[in-house]
Amino acid sequence: MSEKKIKPLNIITDGMNPVIKKHIEGVYYASTLISGMVWFETGEGAVVIDTLINIPSAEKVLNSIHEKIKFIIYTHGHADHVGGAKVFIADNPEIIANKYLPERFDRYKFLEPYRNLIAGMQFNVPSTIFGKGVKNYVYPTKIFLGDYTFKLGKYTFELHTGRGETDDAVWVYIPELNTAIIGDFIMGPWFPNIGNPWKPTRFALDWVKELERIRLLEPEYIFCSGGGYLFKGEQAKKAMNDNIEVIRSLHDQVVELINEGMHITEMIHTVKVPKHLNNSPFLKQNYSRPEFFVYNVYRWYHGYYDHNPAHLIPRPEREVMKEIYSLIGSKEKLINRVNKLFEQKQEQLALQVLDVLIQSEPEDIEALKLRMKLVKILAQDDTCVMSKNAYFYSTKEDKKTIRQIRKKSKDFPS
Repeated sequence: MSEKKIKPLNIITDGMNPVIKKHIEGVYYASTLISGMVWFETGEGAVVIDTLINIPSAEKVLNSIHEKIKFIIYTHGHADHVGGAKVFIADNPEIIANKYLPERFDRYKFLEPYRNLIAGMQFNVPSTIFGKGVKNYVYPTKIFLGDYTFKLGKYTFELHTGRGETDDAVWVYIPELNTAIIGDFIMGPWFPNIGNPWKPTRFALDWVKELERIRLLEPEYIFCSGGGYLFKGEQAKKAMNDNIEVIRSLHDQVVELINEGMHITEMIHTVKVPKHLNNSPFLKQNYSRPEFFVYNVYRWYHGYYDHNPAHLIPRPEREVMKEIYSLIGSKEKLINRVNKLFEQKQEQLALQVLDVLIQSEPEDIEALKLRMKLVKILAQDDTCVMSKNAYFYSTKEDKKTIRQIRKKSKDFPS
């Protein structure tokens, strides 16, 4: 197998330079690699939907908005949709959001240390980047549940709440333009983000029901992923159809296998995307992946207990691994088995077997180096940013641990 360099997503370099595009006169959108926004100049003021990921990216858009900003609408409270809002509030606009969005901002504040940690893992960024962003979040001035409509200038803005990637989602329909702005109910060309190893449960069934509700409107234009992507005509219809079908299919497969009593570790390898959707241009597995979807739906319906009494109130993992390692009785035997699995291209199984040694002897440099070798192989053919960055983070941490062990041995020679 030829080796490929692991290239993690880095939103510092890839997320700060929005590309601004004109849809029609008075309708514009801006996008970065992972965030977007769209605005409508109505003749009586501008309506901004989402605000990019942070202040530097938003500042590069501000001068392209030619009317006084009267309204800002958040499609939900994730950083890539609300992070730049502070840039757009000089005119004291009404800021509209789902009723549950302020609670999300509150959670982000009291979970700041944890969210900083997972941001570093997921996006390969300094662990403080989103923590600093939280301090700049702008709370809404108006919150609602259900449906809310207002008119400004030549356009009507029909707002609807729902649950999808979050519990605080809003999507917008403008009948005069037959246009829907749907946040992350469609992730652009990417597989729906129904499942994130670091994040709370997403709402698969509600997600697909909202997409079906949007489809009934037969929109000619769909702005999605915060407005960073625009789909038109048959492309918009195909994007909705493929997303709806894959969510329905995977959701129903998980439900069926839960009812059959299949274990989650078997389920993630059993549930499959329908074959005719494998090459859909709207379901690329470059951000999330079906295994994460399965875990997510399982967590929503099942609870943590897998009916194995050994897992009901378990002892700490490291304690159990030490017992197993003591029974093996030989580091050499375990390492040899891991290498054998590696030769058989069973890297994931080898990684889990090696974990017995690492959990028991966390400062074993040989074991840490072997884990780095296994993780590199797992990462190099992985197209999913989240799992690739998780592997990348693991490697960085192992390198740091090895440096610390070596420094300690120099400071305290035996």
